[in-house]
Amino acid sequence: MRDIIVIGAPTGGGAALAHVVGKLPANLDASMFAVLHTTPDNPILLADVLNAPGRMRAAEALHGEPVTRRRIYVAADGKHLLIRDGKVHLSINGQRTSHRPSIDVLFCSAAETYKARVVGVLLLHSRDDGATGLDAIHRAGGRTVTHRNELMPDEPKHPATGEILCDQHLPLDRIAKGVLAYVQEDDKNAG
Repeated sequence: MRDIIVIGAPTGGGAALAHVVGKLPANLDASMFAVLHTTPDNPILLADVLNAPGRMRAAEALHGEPVTRRRIYVAADGKHLLIRDGKVHLSINGQRTSHRPSIDVLFCSAAETYKARVVGVLLLHSRDDGATGLDAIHRAGGRTVTHRNELMPDEPKHPATGEILCDQHLPLDRIAKGVLAYVQEDDKNAG
């Protein structure tokens, strides 16, 4: 069973992220971790955006708290969100990109710790954050979904190898269904 969902979106992706989360059941037997790029002059309280009746509970992640199911952990503005050894970690170090929080940092920590149990979702298009993390999830045996839209009509590819980085490249309305299929997938490598 794949029970770790990581999802990231660049600046402007809050509505897309809320759309996907809104289509997932509140009783989904998984833990979700979300990163949204924001700008200093336009901070977004992502947990407030994601919280709505009938959804998994979203809250800003707290350093050291245990990972539990049926919960959305939201990256704090200006801090990286990592998951290791069943706990949430927040950091201002280890920047892989100019973004903090970074999609790559979250995705890579999930792949390193949870391997094939991870479903990674990259929304919209971020030129400099997300591809490395998708590659890490893919190589660890996890599943990856990317958002097909006018900015990213084709599957994202690894900049050095040209290898396709996603298992599914879907329009926004079908991403939640793709995630659910992977969470429910019977894969002996994911357990």
